[in-house]
Amino acid sequence: MFTYDDVKEKSPLFLVELYLQTQGDPSVTVSWFDIGETLGLDREASTQTAENLFGTGLAEIKTLNGGIGITADGVTEAQELGASVTSDGDPEIVLGNTPVLNETACQAVERIASDLKSQIGEKRLDFDSLAELMADLKSIDAQMSSPNSKTAIIRECFRSIMGVLQKTGDTNSLIPIKTLLGD
Repeated sequence: MFTYDDVKEKSPLFLVELYLQTQGDPSVTVSWFDIGETLGLDREASTQTAENLFGTGLAEIKTLNGGIGITADGVTEAQELGASVTSDGDPEIVLGNTPVLNETACQAVERIASDLKSQIGEKRLDFDSLAELMADLKSIDAQMSSPNSKTAIIRECFRSIMGVLQKTGDTNSLIPIKTLLGD
């Protein structure tokens, strides 16, 4: 049984995840069930934790089927808890040590891989470096097509990509990868 103490313990984590999924934007609606699932909570525990945040004014109900948003007070509280959104509006997601990526991490991986693909022509890579970069991006794509994308494989692909990018001196492309890897 999920107790009030459990709700109090999970509420800060729930709020930070709400902040990350909404990117700190009070106009964005997300599912409290998805947030709970990211944290390993069942539907009942997710509901109770969300209700606690409603009661404290840190979140608000947006739809009747589990849609919630963060309030201005919730943004402030999440930031005080250490949550941050980068200057370009992207959440700072770090790959954890879990065997499988959560939805938020999958979105961050897909965004970074997409950005890299769109910039490949500008990188002026020699053939071998280009082939290595393409192989790593294809490996990431293969993992992302799996219902259970493996964190370790994604991490090693990005480490390899970092090595290629460091040779080019492209520090701007390294920043989101280093953030994702927690480096």
